[in-house]
Amino acid sequence: MLLDPALRSILGCPHCKGPLEEHPGPPPEVRCGRCLRAWPVEDGVPQMVPEQERPLTP
Repeated sequence: MLLDPALRSILGCPHCKGPLEEHPGPPPEVRCGRCLRAWPVEDGVPQMVPEQERPLTP
């Protein structure tokens, strides 16, 4: 598990507010299946800033 369960329960995609999925990696990241975007997780903290965002291919 990458994220604390309490943190995971309140986080959502910053673009569509959809649910995020954890992927252990490497590198570990959270992904939005609706928007097809991903953000890295560093020390249990998702880096959900535009500079860290990457697109996913369908």
